[in-house]
Amino acid sequence: MFSTMQQLWQQGLNLLLPHRCPSCDANLPAAAHGGFCASCYGQLPWWNPSQLLPPKLPRALNSFQAPLLYAEPLRQPLLAFKFTDATHLAPVLARLLYPYLPAAPNTVLVPVPMHPSSLRQRTYNHAALLVQELSKLSGLPHDCLSLQRVRAGEAQHNQSRAGRLRLTRSSFACGPRLAGKTVVLIDDIFTTGATLGACAGALKAGGAAEVHGRTLAYTQP
Repeated sequence: MFSTMQQLWQQGLNLLLPHRCPSCDANLPAAAHGGFCASCYGQLPWWNPSQLLPPKLPRALNSFQAPLLYAEPLRQPLLAFKFTDATHLAPVLARLLYPYLPAAPNTVLVPVPMHPSSLRQRTYNHAALLVQELSKLSGLPHDCLSLQRVRAGEAQHNQSRAGRLRLTRSSFACGPRLAGKTVVLIDDIFTTGATLGACAGALKAGGAAEVHGRTLAYTQP
C-alpha cells in the first residue's frame, strides 16, 4: 500500500514538475535515456581509449577508467552538479559511471574529499553524492569519512596544470578503517591525475591493498 502511494505521489510530481534534460533543458519522461533527452544522450562524448593516448597514471593508482570525455553535452551538467547545487543530477550521473566499477572482493567506494572549509562554503561534496548513488546501484559499501583532506588550498579548477601537479600526498590523510580493502576512488573529472594520485597515496599509506580511480569524465590533453 505504501509503495503504491509513493508511486502515485511520484507520478503526480512528474506531471506538475516534468523532468528536464540536464543539458538542453527539454522536458522528458523520468527514466528517458538515462536522464537525458534522446538527442543529448546520442551525443554524449563516450571515451574510446583506442583513439586517444591514455592518461599517465599516478603510481599509487592500480587502474583508472572514465566513461566520457569532458565535453558537451556533458560539460554543463557536470559544472551545474559541482558548483550550482544541482544535486538532483547525482542519480543521473551515477548511472553513467556505474558500469565501470571494478568487480573485486572486499571493495569499498570512497569519494575524493573536500577540506572542511570548502565543504562549509559549498555545503555538499559532489563526489560523496556520486558515491552514495553508486553504492545504491551496486550494493557496494561506501566510506565517506576515512579519507580526509587535511590541508586547504586553492580550488583545483582555478589552478594551472603545473599547480595541480604540485599537489602532494600531505594534503590528504587516511585512517586505518580501509586497511586491506580494495578502494574505488570516485571523482567527477580526471585532468592531470594529481588529486587522484595524492588521494591514492594517502589510501595506500593507510593500508589500502589496491586503489582504482574512476571518474565520470576525462579531460583530453
